[in-house]
Amino acid sequence: MVDLKSMSKKKKAEYIWDYYKLHIIGIIAVIFIVGSFIHSQITKIDYVFNLTVIGNVVDVNKKSDLENKITSLVVSDGAVRKQAIVDIIPPASSNNPADIMPVEYMQRFMAMLSVGDLDIVIMDKNILKTLAQQDILLRLDNIPSLNLDSIKNEKLEARAGDNKMAVYAINVEGIDIFKDMGYDTENKVISIISSTKQTDNGVLVLKWLLNR
Repeated sequence: MVDLKSMSKKKKAEYIWDYYKLHIIGIIAVIFIVGSFIHSQITKIDYVFNLTVIGNVVDVNKKSDLENKITSLVVSDGAVRKQAIVDIIPPASSNNPADIMPVEYMQRFMAMLSVGDLDIVIMDKNILKTLAQQDILLRLDNIPSLNLDSIKNEKLEARAGDNKMAVYAINVEGIDIFKDMGYDTENKVISIISSTKQTDNGVLVLKWLLNR
């Protein structure tokens, strides 16, 4: 048995390192992993509202400005690390109207849709019919707090899964806040996603955007 008491400090350190270095490295690694996880949980951003734009956006700084403005609408004062996000999805390159967006983006879009992480979508008018038929969009003329009569922009009807015509989108053409991002607003419309967990905030943001 090794007598550590009789060893010098240097010899003790050498002995402990030689025989226990794997244990020491393992402990350090665990501490690092746990520390990194705790830090990531403390500092990570909780995206509490999602505005998805299907189309090309040029000015990233203006996109960030829009995120901050929407955040001020949907996040309570004093709440930390909660933020709205503006997701940009490029349009599909195919000429087929059924190809709304590239496949890889469609998979992410549907995954977020299924868990209620999408709130508002801005898209080409030609996409409206497809999304409405799949019951992806919320019927707007059935929301008392929205008051469509007070909105001057064109309201667009579509036929949903129940085969009834109703208003599911509003035209955003000419709205400066989107044009400033370099987004071509011609033939573009805005809708609320039917699976949103935040209908009230969706209506609030929709009205704010349309009254810009």
